[in-house]
Amino acid sequence: MISKETWLILILIVVTTFTFVTLFGDMSFSIEGFEFRLSLEIFDDGLTEISIPPVGIISAKTHQTPIKLGVTLINIDIDLLQELIEEPIDQADFVDKVINEVRWHAGLFIARMLLIAFIGGAFAMLLLHKRDVFDYLKAALMGFGIMAILLTGTFYTYNINEFSNPQYRGVIKAAPWMIGFAQEAFVKVDKLGEQLKVSADSLYELFEKVDLVRPIGEFADTIKVLHVSDIHNNPAAFEFIKQVSESFEVDIIIDTGDISDFGSPLEAILLEKINNFTIPYLFVAGNHDSPEIISAMELINNVVVVNDEIVNIKGFNILGIHDPAAVSSALVPPNEETVFEYILRAEMILGNFEATPDIFMVHHPHIAEAFVNRIPVILHGHRHRVSIKSDAESVIIDAGTTGAAGIKGLQSKTEVPYSVVLLHFIRKEEEENTILRAADVIKVFNLEGGFNIQRTIFD
Repeated sequence: MISKETWLILILIVVTTFTFVTLFGDMSFSIEGFEFRLSLEIFDDGLTEISIPPVGIISAKTHQTPIKLGVTLINIDIDLLQELIEEPIDQADFVDKVINEVRWHAGLFIARMLLIAFIGGAFAMLLLHKRDVFDYLKAALMGFGIMAILLTGTFYTYNINEFSNPQYRGVIKAAPWMIGFAQEAFVKVDKLGEQLKVSADSLYELFEKVDLVRPIGEFADTIKVLHVSDIHNNPAAFEFIKQVSESFEVDIIIDTGDISDFGSPLEAILLEKINNFTIPYLFVAGNHDSPEIISAMELINNVVVVNDEIVNIKGFNILGIHDPAAVSSALVPPNEETVFEYILRAEMILGNFEATPDIFMVHHPHIAEAFVNRIPVILHGHRHRVSIKSDAESVIIDAGTTGAAGIKGLQSKTEVPYSVVLLHFIRKEEEENTILRAADVIKVFNLEGGFNIQRTIFD
């Protein structure tokens, strides 16, 4: 019969083993420039928890042992990420390499846990002031054995398919796109940049051959403005914008927001592609953007961040105001009262300006609609649907989503096209203001490999 003292010693060994594993078990490792931290907690509900700041946390009950396994993205090598974005990747080789590295680091993590458990078991004897080396060895082996049993049980009961019904915490709790996103992205995005480039290069030639398209070059000094919106972190969108702007000799690019998904500093890396544009790039923030994204845009040489002001670019007087939600990265939609406050802010700016602005750029549709028949051209985004509406004194344009809705577009059952709107303005010599003569809606369907163009003429 086991004595009470023996039971107490066994309990102490278990406690010190689990304490050591919890306190010292974290391990960091890097895969293709992404740095992760692995952690293990005892006395939990058999969860695997994946944390990707600032997106949120996804978890699932994947095994039967009382262990929680945690994986956290803690850092990204900017240079390597840039290479992954820009360079073509052999999908099979890349996936095999990642799988092999994951297996290697998982093996190291298991070995680390067993070693720490070995030391933790021996520490119990130190607390009891034991002097016999064999007592330390037996306690260490006991700690090792306990951990080995738990890890073995975890391995044999682990079911990755439990992530088909996960739990969410954070900004994605209502959007289960994380599961399978990597696979979807690799399948659909790898050839997208090339497809967009081929399509955009042929657009101008197409217009030249379509007899039904009315000519708009009736006046000198035709000015072309490219309206883009809702890029949502899609790197291929920047190639699309670049090719269209070069093919059509665009003078100004106007971006009405949601250039990011979560407004995080990590997403600002993709914004560096705007440096490749040689023309002014005007920007107002959307509800998915944040102060960090706005600051990153302000650092880009050819970008003009327009907020609470009227700027003059190439003869255009352009009023711009950020989305109310862009004051933080919380992704909390503004209430009606806040939207009304922003309308009043734009009213004040408009009232202090002697002339009527040529263009009003804003992300939020409700703010845009408040200025119908007061400003000639109103550009907005947000709804991910291209729209051109003509009222008595205003043309209201939604460019749709130049990034094909980003991640959501990849997960959509129906294809979301990449879209921009090309605006053709004229300026008569005897008049200072500009006049919108035509708007070309350009949509690119990456999976079908085709594009669609529709022209609207304003008399």
